[in-house]
Amino acid sequence: MSPAFRAMDVEPRAKGVLLEPFIHQVGGHSCVLRFNETTLCKPLVPREHQFYETLPAEMRRFTPQYKAQHLTPSVFKPW
Repeated sequence: MSPAFRAMDVEPRAKGVLLEPFIHQVGGHSCVLRFNETTLCKPLVPREHQFYETLPAEMRRFTPQYKAQHLTPSVFKPW
C-alpha cells in the first residue's frame, strides 16, 4: 500500500478519497486512476458497462471483476 493510502487510514477525508494515477495503463483508456491494490477507476463507457452487466456467468472467471458504477464529479485541481 502506498504512503498516500496509509495516510487515509489515519486522516479521514470528509470531501472524498485520494486516487493515484495508474502507472501500468495501456493504450485505449484515458485517465485510469488507482483506488487501492485491487481497484481501478476510469470513465464509464456505456458499451463496456453493458458488456459487464450482461456477461454470462461462465465467462466471469476470465474477465476483470466489475465492482460497481459510481457517479463522481470530475474535479481536477492544479496544485
